[in-house]
Amino acid sequence: MKKQLLIAAVAATMTSVAFADVSISGAAQVNYTTTDYDLASGTDTNTISHDFDLKVTGKSGATSVVMDIENTDAGAEQASGSSTNSQEMNVKNAYMKTSIAGVNVKMGTWYGSDSLLGNGSQTEDQVSLDTTISGVKVQYEDNMSTSSVTLSGSVAGVKLSHEIFDTKTDTSVSGSFGGVNATFRSIDDDVDTADSTSLEVSTEMQGVTVTYAAIDANEGTTDTTGVSSDAFFGEFSASTTIKEADGFGVATSMAGNTVSLKSYSTMLAAGNVEQDWTKLVVTRPLANGATVEATYTDKDSVSTALDLELRVKF
Repeated sequence: MKKQLLIAAVAATMTSVAFADVSISGAAQVNYTTTDYDLASGTDTNTISHDFDLKVTGKSGATSVVMDIENTDAGAEQASGSSTNSQEMNVKNAYMKTSIAGVNVKMGTWYGSDSLLGNGSQTEDQVSLDTTISGVKVQYEDNMSTSSVTLSGSVAGVKLSHEIFDTKTDTSVSGSFGGVNATFRSIDDDVDTADSTSLEVSTEMQGVTVTYAAIDANEGTTDTTGVSSDAFFGEFSASTTIKEADGFGVATSMAGNTVSLKSYSTMLAAGNVEQDWTKLVVTRPLANGATVEATYTDKDSVSTALDLELRVKF
């Protein structure tokens, strides 16, 4: 009996050592969306979809490897009773990070960041090298088709970033000025019609955060095939090119909920079509660790939609 207990204790110790440098995290969300169209020619829809994300990180000293896998289901059931389903399993991120002689190295496939000017997209087979010289971060990125050099740092609390490509530059300035947070970004392309800018300004007054956001992406640009689902305006379809957008938003806490209200307008590059939007989002954490979020979107004279989302992180 004692030998069995000893063997079990040794096995448990070996197991904990084997998994000491491996961590698993992720998130899961399920959405139910109902959309009502103002015109009789539009077909009302009811959609259920999910997005499950699993991230595995392994570490050995200063080296780490990340594998991020996503499963989505764009199942839709319309009022007519017909349904379509699409299961997808994608590797979102798969990369290795390490440090060699003071230079940070990242190699593999990963998504870029979302912003007001575009959804983050996946780039395969890329390498990123960066180091800090006299307080200035110097970064080189190459994906075998495009390459860039980025200089970034802070001056008197103001963050500056300047990325240089072969055919364009991408400059960002952000900071807090007298209690007002501001971020400005400018993409200067060799092709004038591909220039674009964005501005976001926010401040807090008596527990209410007030935000103004605007983008100007000239007609013909290939830089803005929609804006981020994590940015101010929400997500547009990949086939929608936004020429201009601007609007205001307010957000606050109310009875344990996070409540935000946004009103903005967009201008399509194709045909200069202007569209007004109103969006109300209510988010509430649940006792079981999950979060429920209700989003009501009024696309003026086109449609109204209610999206109910249940989400959990682990």
